[in-house]
Amino acid sequence: MRGGDGKPVVWAVVMALAIAGSASAGTKVDLNGGLYPQFMADSSGTSFFLMAAEADVTARISTKTRDLATAVLQLWASAPMPDWTMGFHFGEAYVMVPLGLRLPSIRFGQAVIPFGLLADYDTHAQIVQTQYARTLGLRLDPGVGIQGDLRKTAYALWVSNGTGPYLMDNNRNKVVTARIAPKFVLGNAEMTWGVSGLAGVLPYWPVDSMRFQMWGAWHYQMKYRAALDNTTDWGPATFRLEGVMGRDSTLSGPRVYGYYAEVRYAFVNWLEALAKYDGYHVVNQGSLRNLSGGLTVYPFKTQAIDIQLVYGEDWTKTAIRNERSWNVTSQLSVRF
Repeated sequence: MRGGDGKPVVWAVVMALAIAGSASAGTKVDLNGGLYPQFMADSSGTSFFLMAAEADVTARISTKTRDLATAVLQLWASAPMPDWTMGFHFGEAYVMVPLGLRLPSIRFGQAVIPFGLLADYDTHAQIVQTQYARTLGLRLDPGVGIQGDLRKTAYALWVSNGTGPYLMDNNRNKVVTARIAPKFVLGNAEMTWGVSGLAGVLPYWPVDSMRFQMWGAWHYQMKYRAALDNTTDWGPATFRLEGVMGRDSTLSGPRVYGYYAEVRYAFVNWLEALAKYDGYHVVNQGSLRNLSGGLTVYPFKTQAIDIQLVYGEDWTKTAIRNERSWNVTSQLSVRF
């Protein structure tokens, strides 16, 4: 794994896994993994590469009457992405301790920030992504918080560094994220509505510089964000919506807003269509938008193997750039 000043977080999880593995009873360790080779084509050419090969270790420690703790550690064997971009996807390493019946669980370590769709939607193995890289600037962050459910309403509070995985905090500010998400059943549809708020110092790029995110943060800046999200499962269709508003620097700073809409429809148990549209706008700086559509095929009618194929177009409009580009991405996912 990538080194850095955040190693104590990882070692804490490793120690928890070691204790779990040495326990004589009440311990269950699961090892899962995945391979994600990709083919990409755009106006500059084509390429084949292994997006990732990873292993995920989960250890659950329990007695006959209750769970005591769960430790999660994500390792990767290969990933060609530059360090910063890789930090969007890899590096989960945390311990979850339930406090009791009807009480929340405490989570400590490197985990996904519970903001908007990120709280429920695992984008890690998808070739379509939500707008977190633009609106927040990171996905995983070391911290501590609570999460739980109360009468079909999920809630979470997370206090983190704002620097990304494997890094110590580089300032005195923390990022505070809160989310509440009630779930409803309306006819044949199951809907989850989420309201999120976030404030803290996070990585910052001007709109014109976001194409260089893979090189790391240019600098860090105070961000204020609020989000409303919805996930609806209705028969063979799934809808995901997210709207984000906020300010940069101060509460009177530049206005920021973003939106994300995705629909998936399973025609049969081996074929699913998907489409998504998203945008990110900063007043007086410019905008970035994407429209994508494609298919997911499960050739053996199992969720363990799938082939994703997506065509997308991007629009960039700033004071110095007005561009339109296209790309085709295909990914084979094999999970075990």
